[in-house]
Amino acid sequence: MSFSNATSFAALDVPMPDHDGRPVVVAIVKATFTVLPNGRLVPADVQRPVRINDELYDPDRAESSIRLPTDVCVAKRGTDLIVLGEAISSKMVEAMDVAVRARETTVPLRVHGERVFYQGLMQVQIGPAAPFERKPIVYEKAYGGVGDDPWTIESRNRAGVGVAKRKRDLVGKPAPQIEHPARPHKTADDDHAPVGLGAIRSHWSPRLERAGTFDDVWETTRMPAMPADFDVRANNQAHPSLLFDLPLAPGDEIAVLGMSTRGALSFTLPDLGLVFRARSDVSGRAEHAPVIDTVLIEPEARVVEIIARRAFPQGRGKDVLRELRVDTAG
Repeated sequence: MSFSNATSFAALDVPMPDHDGRPVVVAIVKATFTVLPNGRLVPADVQRPVRINDELYDPDRAESSIRLPTDVCVAKRGTDLIVLGEAISSKMVEAMDVAVRARETTVPLRVHGERVFYQGLMQVQIGPAAPFERKPIVYEKAYGGVGDDPWTIESRNRAGVGVAKRKRDLVGKPAPQIEHPARPHKTADDDHAPVGLGAIRSHWSPRLERAGTFDDVWETTRMPAMPADFDVRANNQAHPSLLFDLPLAPGDEIAVLGMSTRGALSFTLPDLGLVFRARSDVSGRAEHAPVIDTVLIEPEARVVEIIARRAFPQGRGKDVLRELRVDTAG
């Protein structure tokens, strides 16, 4: 099969089995844009290639969070909105709020300076925050983590802090610095849902549970295909608060506040003007307009990645996929 890319964006064809074990070729397009001061998106001079694997913040740490997520999968549900960067203040502060807005959804976070647990009169409490100007918004600084035993785990954020079987063991250790403004962490007894703006790993909840049931029935009836109860949202990498079941589309406005030295970042999703064209021996020619399934934003760098994909059956017997082309529409 031949693959060609007639656009100015990066593209890659990835042969792989779909969730039912059938061989497909996934055409992936990644368009990289720069956000101008007036909010207009223009194609970046250097188009970032399609990422094959997750890139971790600390590859030597087993439970490191993801810095840059892989672009490779068969399909997603809706659109992942992923934001990478820091809370940035123009002066020293002990806490500040940041927010991401898309359509009618606003996701706020409160970011604190370094703070630790201490033993109070009645319970283990969280001490005052140290002043800061920049604070990375990473899951390592949010509530979560893995305790000293296998049963003490915050499965929604295994990289975080604040989890322990015995609360007194937290004394002197880092406390969560990133939280929802309406659900603050004040003591070691607070176990609010972990928050964040970045990608979550495939073995974290809820992605892990959505992958399905890998039991004896799966092993004898479906392996190596995915389980019968596989949910395609297992491929979605965004924090649940930033997963849009109805895909984001050209014309949708996105804004990020508190994560750039140049103020709020605001832009409108562009029309990529793309079409996937396929040709098979018997089925003939087919065209499909791509749907945006991932938007990744780096506010301080003013860079936006927009990703679309489509899976095409490789075919068998007389009806084999011969040609796949990423083209401009029209």
